[in-house]
Formats: sequence, structure tokens, C-alpha cells
Amino acid sequence: MPRSNRPRRSGRAAPGAGGLPTSLRRPTVTEVSYAGAVWAVRQVRPNDSGRSYRCPGCQGEVGADVAHAVVWPAEAMQTVENRRHWHSVCWAARDRRRPGGSFA
Repeated sequence: MPRSNRPRRSGRAAPGAGGLPTSLRRPTVTEVSYAGAVWAVRQVRPNDSGRSYRCPGCQGEVGADVAHAVVWPAEAMQTVENRRHWHSVCWAARDRRRPGGSFA
């Protein structure tokens, strides 16, 4: 009889998942050096909040229904005034383009 390569379910949560539903897990925040400062970066999934933001990389609109990066100074508190919402592509290309003036 041929061998089955399908994973077997043991009924337990994956290690490190903590047994919490995806919606209740804390998002991962990474720190990145950019423009002479250290920035905290969190990738945000699309949602239906209806909000829109202005991307500092291209000055285009970032809708909440689009996956994007939220960036704020790591030394500062994460307040609404400090957060910047970047298109994921704009954040990845931040070294190759001039910011639109609202990231600092």
C-alpha cells in the first residue's frame, strides 16, 4: 500500500499558537531603521472599517480594505498622531523614493 504524505491531525493547537483564534492574537511588530530613526512596523490585514489613510510614500489613498503597513517611531508612544499607514509596496520601496513629506 502506498504511503500517505498528508499530515495527521492530533486535535491540539500548533506549537506557539497559544490556542487563541487568529482574530485575538497580537499582531507582530518589527523594528526597522529608516531616515535616521527606529520605526516600529506592523502589517495590517484588510478590514471593512471604511477608513482611509494617506500613504506618505506616494501620497495616494490607503483604504482599510487593502493590506498595508502601519509605521510609527519606536521611541514614541503609539498614538494616532504618530502612526503612518503605508502601502506595503511603498514601504518596501522607501529607500528608492522620496517621502511625500508626512512620514516624520
